[in-house]
Amino acid sequence: MPQALRRFLDAFPGRRVLVLGDLYLDEYVHGRMEEISKEGPIPVIHIERHTYNPGAAGNTACGLAALGAQVSVVGTVGRDAHAGILLSGFTEHGVDTSGVVVDHLVPTNTYTKISAGALHTPRQEVLRVDTPRPRPLSGSAEKAVLDRIRELLPGVDALVVVDQAGGVVTPPVLELALSLARRAGQLLVGDSRERASSFRSFDLILPNDEEASIAAGLPITGRESLHAAGRRLCLEHGNRVVMITRGKYGITVFEQDGTITDVPTSAQEVFDVCGAGDTVTAVCTLALLAGACPVEAAILGNYGAGVAVARPGTVTVSADDLRQAMAAREAVSPREKLCPLAQAPELVAALRAQGKRIVLTNGCFDLLHAGHVAYLEQARALGDFLVVGLNQDRSVRTLKGPGRPLNPLADRARVLAALSCVDLVVPFPQRTAVSLIRALGPDTYVKGGDYTLDTTNQEERRAVEAAGGKVVLLPELPGRSTTDIAGRLRRKGAS
Repeated sequence: MPQALRRFLDAFPGRRVLVLGDLYLDEYVHGRMEEISKEGPIPVIHIERHTYNPGAAGNTACGLAALGAQVSVVGTVGRDAHAGILLSGFTEHGVDTSGVVVDHLVPTNTYTKISAGALHTPRQEVLRVDTPRPRPLSGSAEKAVLDRIRELLPGVDALVVVDQAGGVVTPPVLELALSLARRAGQLLVGDSRERASSFRSFDLILPNDEEASIAAGLPITGRESLHAAGRRLCLEHGNRVVMITRGKYGITVFEQDGTITDVPTSAQEVFDVCGAGDTVTAVCTLALLAGACPVEAAILGNYGAGVAVARPGTVTVSADDLRQAMAAREAVSPREKLCPLAQAPELVAALRAQGKRIVLTNGCFDLLHAGHVAYLEQARALGDFLVVGLNQDRSVRTLKGPGRPLNPLADRARVLAALSCVDLVVPFPQRTAVSLIRALGPDTYVKGGDYTLDTTNQEERRAVEAAGGKVVLLPELPGRSTTDIAGRLRRKGAS
């Protein structure tokens, strides 16, 4: 699947995005603790260096720019030194700051994190200092923000609203921005720390599980309550797609048609989770603009989060970072070959649009053996991309009888996906592959064993030929079948 996703990255550059929301300066103070103060029992930190990054909506904007988008930002700063540092950070990332309003009544929102370590020990965060919680905009500052929205929103492809309780996203600001964006048909993306319940009729919102719980008015304590909250935010609140980000558990995607898909995380090592959610928002926004379906966007978002959490501090993730992450995972991530039946047609269509020849085979693959491996390797050689339709447990019992399958669906799928010759595993519930064939329209449909063109399910054959494909029969290795192996095991057990 990563190979199929790369085409979306090529469509990121040049997309025009307006980011509206709370701008923060993330300040990192790095030092060493080498003595205790004589005035009291507190450590003395010898400061070695400062680093700065735009945070909150600012980090989302910089993340979009790093991925190749043309980005403008609307928000506020104070009249202080931190404002200059923040604006310089935007300039370094290529973000247009003409929409930034100076509010004389409040300081620039700043998070200061102080990390230190003793001699020859790793640094760790020892203190965080925040500016006072901002109050909502009012008066001239709010009017100025409304004016900036009117000036900058026309002509962009997407509006991303990032509400981190920093005071910018007031009801009048949100109302104006949404009405103008909807009128222009722009993609609407929302990320809110505490008020996602007021984000309605968006194309995409991205709360974490705590934010989703608050917005839906439901405590999330497990899978059932997670699904209830996601469905409420999607169906009752009118949002087209809801992605609940769940840290190490990945992203759960809810769609208007009721489809729920879990997308596992791609993170290998977690160094710092700061800003990972902003990265997911940036990547998913551009993926949707590039034509990805919600699940494909979430997969790409997870790759971005995996890169972000492996680096210290607030970071931006580039398209090249995503390509490298996908390349690193491609050979060692069989679980990413597992694809729900509902998502497979769109993925296969995208591959076919690239000129790939699709090969489809199917079966129970209950006890994977050398015969299976040889058969699948031969099938893969007939095209560019091999899809294996995998019978679910109930249909295996119907086909093979009581006591089968020997291995449950999840185990059979996992073993198949580990084979390098298998590109995608798609579980399906029916006894025959007719529906799967019609959904995917393979160029080549492969059957094995003792099948002949006459004994192959005629409805399957007609479905393949109706799609313009052909049926290919491959021989099986003598004496190598699950039934033979199971029989030998029973005979040995009896003796």
